[in-house]
Amino acid sequence: MNSLREMAYRLDPARWVRDVLAVEPAPWQEELLRAPRGASILALTARQSGKTTAAAWAMANAAVFMPDSLSVVACPAQRQSAEAVRRVREIVLKAGAKLTSDNVYGLELANGARVLALPGSDDSVRGLTVDAWIVADEAARLSTDLIAALRPMRARRPHARLAMLSTAWSLADPFWTAWSSDDPSWIRLRATADVNHFDPAFLEQERHALGETVFKREYLGIPTGAGTSPFTWALFEKITRSHSPMVPPGPAFCPLEPEPPKPAENPFERLRGGLIQ
Repeated sequence: MNSLREMAYRLDPARWVRDVLAVEPAPWQEELLRAPRGASILALTARQSGKTTAAAWAMANAAVFMPDSLSVVACPAQRQSAEAVRRVREIVLKAGAKLTSDNVYGLELANGARVLALPGSDDSVRGLTVDAWIVADEAARLSTDLIAALRPMRARRPHARLAMLSTAWSLADPFWTAWSSDDPSWIRLRATADVNHFDPAFLEQERHALGETVFKREYLGIPTGAGTSPFTWALFEKITRSHSPMVPPGPAFCPLEPEPPKPAENPFERLRGGLIQ
């Protein structure tokens, strides 16, 4: 590959996807791939709209053309993150890259670039410095603590891109909070069934099977309102859990009742009896 073509593919990952991977990205995927350095991206998608694939293309392109770079992907469960890394692996191998390290939760290319699958908890993701892509997939299902742990990963590398991709969930989740805000720093992309290509017959079948509320959430990007509480099951159980007392219920829980007074003996009564005798 000559240097000019390499520069073109680095600057325009969408062109790289077309030429090297022989795949035609959807318009919203092109916008994601062409997001400027340092961009923060929100993508509201329907199910099976290709959001994980688009993120894998972006991370694979960075791994191939940014030596020694690091990209990370976080999902609600680490097995989902591992599946995203698996897609990156397939892409870089198809593009002719060589791997020096390859396991379920991460890979490293011969040029030193790495892609890691993070767990769905903030406890073990701190301390990473990311200079390529930070991807939060199904971001509506991630905790606010995990999102807060991901964002500072680019504090020392402001050119890194942050992408939160998700189907809709609730009005209180971290993705929808960002999507519905008036923060102009976010690039908002929409890939729901009303703007993306889906078979109308299939959608009608799904609407009938899922019901209107769930269908709108999964395919139209309309979060559940009154049906979803911002309180988690863990919080509910903590509030409603009954604790066994250390002593059984009964008098022990009542204030102690004073004993009735006992009459004191009059010593003179005994003396008087002796005198009378």
